[in-house]
Amino acid sequence: MLHCPNCAAGLRFEIESQQMVCRHCDSRFDPAQIDYHDKDDAKSAEMFDSYVYVCPSCGAELMTTDETDAIGFCPFCGGASMLFDRVRQQWRPDSVIPFRITKEQCKELYVRAARRSPLTSGKYRDPALIEEFRGIYMPFWEYRGRHLGKYWLSGKTKGVFMENEYVVTGDIDYTVDGYAHDASAAFDDRISESLTPYDIADSKPFAPGYLSGFYADIGDVEEQEYYAKSRDWMAHDTARTLAREKSVKRGKEVRSIRFDIDGAGVPTQVTGAKRVFYPVWFMSYRNKDRITYAAVNGQTGKVSADFPASPLRIVLAALLLGALLAALVFFVPSVKANMTLGITTVLLAAGAVVLERNFNRVAGAGSGLQNTPEAKAFQKHAGLRYLMVIFTVVLGMVVAFMDLAYNVYSYLLCFVMAAELFYLMVRHIRFQADIAKRRPPQFNKKGAEYDEQ
Repeated sequence: MLHCPNCAAGLRFEIESQQMVCRHCDSRFDPAQIDYHDKDDAKSAEMFDSYVYVCPSCGAELMTTDETDAIGFCPFCGGASMLFDRVRQQWRPDSVIPFRITKEQCKELYVRAARRSPLTSGKYRDPALIEEFRGIYMPFWEYRGRHLGKYWLSGKTKGVFMENEYVVTGDIDYTVDGYAHDASAAFDDRISESLTPYDIADSKPFAPGYLSGFYADIGDVEEQEYYAKSRDWMAHDTARTLAREKSVKRGKEVRSIRFDIDGAGVPTQVTGAKRVFYPVWFMSYRNKDRITYAAVNGQTGKVSADFPASPLRIVLAALLLGALLAALVFFVPSVKANMTLGITTVLLAAGAVVLERNFNRVAGAGSGLQNTPEAKAFQKHAGLRYLMVIFTVVLGMVVAFMDLAYNVYSYLLCFVMAAELFYLMVRHIRFQADIAKRRPPQFNKKGAEYDEQ
C-alpha cells in the first residue's frame, strides 16, 4: 500500500481530481510525487512492488499496489476466487493513461447501452450485477514506426464520358506513433480492439500511485507478436492520409482521385514499442454455463458488451405484434385491408432487423462466439433469411400501395408475413438456447478461445 507522507495512512487515486487522496488527513498529492524508489538505483527505477493474485481456473494474473484489495472472483472466466500468490516486483511500464470515467459513470454508460437492445433480459441491468464492474489497467504494446523511401498510390477519376487512371509516387520520410495492441493473453483481442481508440495525449509517466484502488493485468504477450499487424495498420493509415491530400486540377475544376488504399505501397518499418497501461472497467457474469462480458473504456466511456437476447422477451414481442395485428383487423373497421398489409410489412421488416442486429451483438466482434458451431450454423442461412424477408416486404409494399389485391389476398399476405416473423423468432430462440450451452472460454497464450471438445 502507498502511504501518506503526512500521517502514514493509505492513499487512493481519486478519478475526479486525478490526485492521490488520504482519507484520514485529507491530504492530496500528485501521483508522480508518491513514487517510492531510489532515483539513483537503476533496478529500483525499473521495478515496483505489487500484490499478485492468480485464478486457479484460467491462470489469469492480476496485481494491485494495495494489500487490502483482495480479489473475490476472476473477471475473465467468472471463477469463484482468485488466490493470493505473493508480493512480486513488476517491470514498470513506460506510461499510463489514468482512469477518467468513474464507476458510477461506467454503470450509467453500460445501462444505456443495454437499453438499446430491447430483447435483452432485464437481469443484465440488475444493480447488484453492474456493481461487479472492476477497474483494471490493461497492458498494451504501443508501437512506433517510420515510413522511409518511395511510396505509390493508384487511383482513378470518372468523368461523364471517360475514366482516367493515375499512379502517384513520391518520397516519404515520416514517423508515426500510438498504434497499440493489448499485451495480455487473458484479455481477448476482439474486446480490446472494440474499445479503441485511446487518446495517447492523455498519457502520463508511470507511477504506482495510479494503480492504487485498481487492479492491473500482468502482460504476457511478447512485443514482436504484433509487429506485422502494426506495420499493416501504419501503412494503411498513412496511405489514406496521402490519398486525401492528392487531387487533379483541370482548369477551374478540381477532381479528387479515388485511390485504392488497399493496393497502395507505403514503405513501413516498425522501429520499436513501449509497454503502457490503459484503463478498462471490466465485468463478467456467469449464467449457468454461459459467461457474459462487458467492458467500458475507462478514458472515453466506449462500451463493448455481450447482451444475449431473452427468449421470453422474444415470445412476448411476438404476442404483442400478433395482438396489434388482430386489433387492427377485428376492432378497427376503418382500417382498410391494404393499410393493415402495409403496417404488417413494416413490422416484419423492423422485426427482422432487430433480430439480426441482436444476433450480431451476441456473436459479433468482441463476444468470442462468432467461431462457435452454433453461430456458424445460424450465419450460414443468413442470406436465405434476408432474401425471404426482402422479397415478402417488397411484395407487400407493392400490393399495399398500388391496391393490387382484394381484401382476402391482403389478409392472406398478412398471415404469411406473421408466419415469417414467427419463424425468425423461433430460429433466434433456438440459437439462444444452443449458444447458452457453450462452456466458458478456455484461456491460452493466444487469447480467449472456445474449447470445441
